[in-house]
Amino acid sequence: MELAANQKKGLIKKIGNIAFWVIIGIVLIFSIVKLTSNKQDQVTSIFGRTGLVVLTDSMSGTFEQGDIIWVDTIDYDTFEFSTLEVGDVITFSQEVTIDGKSVTILNSHRIVNIIEDINGYYHFYTKGDNKPADVEPVSESGVIGIWTGKVWGGAGNFVDFLLGTWGFFIFIVLPCFGFLVYEIFRFVKIVSEYNVSKAVGDQGKIKEEALALARAQIEAEIKAKAEAEAQNK
Repeated sequence: MELAANQKKGLIKKIGNIAFWVIIGIVLIFSIVKLTSNKQDQVTSIFGRTGLVVLTDSMSGTFEQGDIIWVDTIDYDTFEFSTLEVGDVITFSQEVTIDGKSVTILNSHRIVNIIEDINGYYHFYTKGDNKPADVEPVSESGVIGIWTGKVWGGAGNFVDFLLGTWGFFIFIVLPCFGFLVYEIFRFVKIVSEYNVSKAVGDQGKIKEEALALARAQIEAEIKAKAEAEAQNK
């Protein structure tokens, strides 16, 4: 019976330790993403690398809405636009109208034609793999970066969720609350075991003191009786 109880306590302790390290791992992952991420609009910078959250399905088949694509940003002082070729996917700024307001977004489409004007200035005609060709060409100054070919499927949705309110609640608040409850439970259990042990110890001490007192009284009575008999002789 005692062996089974010890095995049960050992199993509970092992499960508690595993849960503790799982919580620590979740909090660590969240903290790394939170501290190393700089998310603004659809741009996500992680460990200094530039990623774009795909907002539409215009390039479906190559990358999908909700993915993160990684791009090499262009240094306009050193980059040679003549190195770009038909088939490359470029990221460029584009003016669009949303709810009657003109806003600038980042778009990533494939180059389908390149024109160099008389001033040696390049213009790129683009098209989404899943959409008709874009109406206006992209000039050099509008090109932001070049797709590296790397895609994190669905990672955009995950990063949005992780850095949002619910992500913070699920990955930080709940694990920390669970850990706090676990530690309180352990503390109460330890205090309870200590009090029980102390009570048992105190009872043993009281019994020992009572036995010692009774022994002393018996010895005193025997001694007194012996002295009385000696005087009567």
